[in-house]
Amino acid sequence: ADGNLVHEMLDLTRRLIPAQFPLHALGVGHPVNVAAGVALGYATFDSALPTRDARRGRLYTFTGTGGPGPGSGWFRFLYVTDDKYIKDARPVDEGCDCPTCRRYSRGYLRHLYRANEAAFQRLATLHNLRFMVRLMAALRASLPGGGATDGAG
Repeated sequence: ADGNLVHEMLDLTRRLIPAQFPLHALGVGHPVNVAAGVALGYATFDSALPTRDARRGRLYTFTGTGGPGPGSGWFRFLYVTDDKYIKDARPVDEGCDCPTCRRYSRGYLRHLYRANEAAFQRLATLHNLRFMVRLMAALRASLPGGGATDGAG
């Protein structure tokens, strides 16, 4: 055990459920935990964490350092509420193709957040959900066989 209760529970459940059954991780949404779950054979995940984080100004970005896996060096949290983003014209994530990153800057998103504009919650949520889709695609592609599934994912 690595001292991470979520990882330990994912591993225990994987060992208790026969391999022919697909695994669904309810409430597992932190990127590191999702990566650990995929490595253990989990096919689907369901969590409010990415959308809740988005609404509170915590956006997910890939760092470009290594591929996604159980460690945390491949992604980071961008807190759009930080003052350092006031005049930042860059998108949340340079490599992201979501509508938020294609059209809006970190500075503008910070402004929307500070002004309590509902548009911020929608734009931030779109970004974090696209991050999760990109994460799952990368994790599945890294599996033996290139991520071919039995249709459960």
